Order: sequence, then C-alpha cells, then structure tokens
Amino acid sequence: MIEFQNVIFSYPSQKASPGLVFAGLNLFIPRGRYVALMGPNGSGKSTLGKMIKGLLSPSSGQVFIDGQPLKPGEISSRVGYIFSNPENQIVSSVVEEDVAFGLENMGIDPSAMALRVQESLRIVGMEKYRFHSPHLLSGGQQQKVVLAGILAMESDVFVLDEPTSMLDLQDREEILNLFQNIHRQGKKTVLHITHSFEEAVRAQDLLVLDNGQIPFYGPLVDFFAGGHQVGFLRTAFPPFFRLMQELRDRGYPIPPGVRSPEELKKILKTL
Repeated sequence: MIEFQNVIFSYPSQKASPGLVFAGLNLFIPRGRYVALMGPNGSGKSTLGKMIKGLLSPSSGQVFIDGQPLKPGEISSRVGYIFSNPENQIVSSVVEEDVAFGLENMGIDPSAMALRVQESLRIVGMEKYRFHSPHLLSGGQQQKVVLAGILAMESDVFVLDEPTSMLDLQDREEILNLFQNIHRQGKKTVLHITHSFEEAVRAQDLLVLDNGQIPFYGPLVDFFAGGHQVGFLRTAFPPFFRLMQELRDRGYPIPPGVRSPEELKKILKTL
C-alpha cells in the first residue's frame, strides 16, 4: 500500500552541504496495517509522513500509494493527514461545512456529500455538533472533526502526526480508541507518529527511525522478543515495560505479548 523506493530527501541548507534526511530509503507498509512510527527528534518521522501525503517530494527515488507513484508536488487525496494541532486544519466556521470542505473540492454530488458528512460525524460521535462552530470545541472534539473530514473523503491511508500531543488525558484516550476502531472496522492503513510508547503498543507493527535509517520494522511481538529495546527507545518505555525488560535481562522468561500488569502477575506466579 505504501512503498518508498531508494528515496533521497534533503532540506535546503545555508551550509555547503544540504540537510540530508534520507539517503536511499526503502520501505513497504502492506495494506490494512496499523504501524507506530517512533524515533528521536530530527530522525525524519514527520518528513516521512509528509512524503506519503505528497506535502513533500523526494529529491530522487519514488513514493508509491497502492502501486501508483506520487508525482512531484502531487497531494494524494487517498491519504488523510492529521497534525498535532487540529486548529491548523479547520477551515470553516461550521462543523458540517468543515467536514464537507474536501468533498466540495472533489466535486462530489451534494446529496452524496450530505450522506457522507452525516455518516462521518456519526462514526466520530459528533453528530449533535454539526451546526456548532469548530473553533469553540475542545481540542479532542476538534480532532474528531478533522478525522470526520478524512473519513468523508474515504481516504485509504491515515497519517497521524502526533495527533494527541495537545490533548488532555480523557480526550487522548477517546481519540486513540477511535483510531483503533476505525482501523479495525474500515481496514485502513495507518501510520501513527508518536513519542509515546504507551500509544505505540496499540499498533500492530513498530517502525523505528534513527538518523534517517530504519533499525527496526516489524510486529511489536518481534520487537520485544528480539531484544531491540535499546538506545533512545528505552527512555520512552513506560514503567511497566521497563520492569518487564529488567525481568527479561535477569533471566525471567517473560513472553513478548504481555501488555498488562494482570498478565504479568499470572506469569510470575507460575515461575
């Protein structure tokens, strides 16, 4: 579904050499996978996400969405992009008009547009706010409005660029659950950029970027089983996952699929 072939990307720089981010990056994300993308600041996470949408184009190499190459400067309508600050993506003073904005640009028939808007707002639980001003909503509600707009456009790929970083704990949990439900029910391909390992463990796969390279990409269970928890990622571990790794380091056979303290307690009782 998402493929990078020998992608080179540099940002303009006043120095003699350009600000190289990727030097021959290759990546393939199959259709329908939920992938968490982690890495230190400056590793290229947002750059990668923006190239999938077409907001940035490679210096050389090629990005493909469902087998179709993105042309330089082409913004893919098949990819929905959610930034950390929903205010930056809201363009209308009425919720349902904001959700319909992308459909209007696509020239969708008004009757079909109305049905898509209504269904998208229902999915994200924002039907009763359809005539409200999105600028008066909470951050979590605004993020739901942005998500409804992407659902209305029937995007196949979702790029979530730290979508909960400006939300409180309650809104964060609601949005994360919503992402997972939409992925499961709609078989969307999701790339979730995050600094939080607690968010990353909700995904199926983990993609790690470091200095423009991919030191790990695969199922989360393989990440835990393979002893890859080193370097910058160790500092991102929640206390529970750090505890499990310490137990593994001391020789305790903790399976890689453990995700809760209750599961860990049951396993420790059998040892």
